[in-house]
Amino acid sequence: MKTLNKAFYIILAFAATLGACKKDSTTSTTTTTGASATVTASGYGFDGANSGKFNSTKAGITQTTVAGLTTFTISAIIDGGNTSIGIVVLQKITTTGKITFSPTLSNGGITISKDYTKPADRTVNYTTDQNSTTVKGGGEINITKISGNSVEGTFYAVAHNSTGAEAYIEQGTFTGTIVQ
Repeated sequence: MKTLNKAFYIILAFAATLGACKKDSTTSTTTTTGASATVTASGYGFDGANSGKFNSTKAGITQTTVAGLTTFTISAIIDGGNTSIGIVVLQKITTTGKITFSPTLSNGGITISKDYTKPADRTVNYTTDQNSTTVKGGGEINITKISGNSVEGTFYAVAHNSTGAEAYIEQGTFTGTIVQ
């Protein structure tokens, strides 16, 4: 149940951040509340295959408090595709440091999705929360610089979907402005 609740908060925060980027229907401009970051990874892949490099300029970093729970969220959609990365930390980020994710910790997690338009499909969404006798997810985010609302850092993850298939991210980086 703890993992299910944590996964719910991760998906909810990720979807809320993705929803912050919207097209204004009355003009041809794009409103970008939350789209103020860049996320990259030197490698990522799904189901034993290497998908190459991840680069997103459609990224956002938010920090919000709802009902007394502060979440720090990084959401990124790969440029030119539907693959996405979502990182949720269930605490306020105010200083540099490392945060480790695993199925046994209740501090957030990382989701890697083959298709961000299918948030309920657990076969295309891989999370660091998945744990069984044959698979174990995990990862880390390292806040390397924070100054006011500007933040930078690194991350990596090993995640699994509902069938136990694996996805990974290596040498991930993020930089941007925290929207509050």
